[in-house]
Amino acid sequence: MSKETIKVPIWTRLLFSGLAKVPMPIMHALGDVLGWLYYTLDKRHRNIALRNLARVFPEKPKKERKKIAKKAFKQMGRTLMEIPYVFSESREDLLAHVEIENKDVLTDALAQQKGVFLLASHFSNWELMGLMPAMMGYQTSMIYRQLNQKPLDAYTLASRSRFGTHLYSRNTGVRWLLKALKNNHCIVSALDQHMGAGNGIKVPFLGHIASTSHLPAPFVAKGVPMIGMALVRQNNDFKFTLKFWDVPCPELTDDKATNEVLIMTAACKSFDDVIKENPEQWLWMHRRWRAVETDDNMTQVVHGAP
Repeated sequence: MSKETIKVPIWTRLLFSGLAKVPMPIMHALGDVLGWLYYTLDKRHRNIALRNLARVFPEKPKKERKKIAKKAFKQMGRTLMEIPYVFSESREDLLAHVEIENKDVLTDALAQQKGVFLLASHFSNWELMGLMPAMMGYQTSMIYRQLNQKPLDAYTLASRSRFGTHLYSRNTGVRWLLKALKNNHCIVSALDQHMGAGNGIKVPFLGHIASTSHLPAPFVAKGVPMIGMALVRQNNDFKFTLKFWDVPCPELTDDKATNEVLIMTAACKSFDDVIKENPEQWLWMHRRWRAVETDDNMTQVVHGAP
């Protein structure tokens, strides 16, 4: 989708550009308040976060898990309040806040001229992370999910594509993906969201079975590289380290379905360290393990694949 085809209401641009001029310490303070209110008032999502943390960190005291949950809600508040800045400032200004680690892992993968699956999660400021590959000069494509509010959806699309990222609705199929890989694009693929019935495969995420997108699997089986990517916040400030890591394709079998499970298990496993080292930066209030919660036959399954 080209930037020119997106019509953004002028009031939306004015609102976000105005908010982007508010000093970041003030926006962060407002984000902390927003996160605190979210944690305090939204019992449903608070309980989801606490249940998820208990699933992944059963060894941690309940008091410590509650502390992580509170920090995660504040982290989300800060991320939301940073969006006007992320969507308004220049490439140079944004890059000045990010240190890039292991860039050669990505450049080496792209040197194969097969395209690359950039595996991602909703970690720290995921909107800034999504802009990074294009800001670094790489051809980038990703699937987007439409927002219900059309003015905000138009503004978000324009902002996400302003550095050249190609955006495709999840309703358009995947024919574009073949062309993008042929043209050596980075395909940003989020692995940490629950996939509805018939739209994913069940593999471990943080050690527990979850319904996961298998979009990269058939292409990785044919030689397309997988690279993990995470934007790690530093010192609870608007300073980040963008980390890349190689995700080797596991040894495959003659069975396509088995290979998909092996590939996506390796892809999800590669996020264990970064999330467990910085648990407050991940989106715990999402029902990531809904596949287990709604299936009595899987409630006791922890490791491995079904």
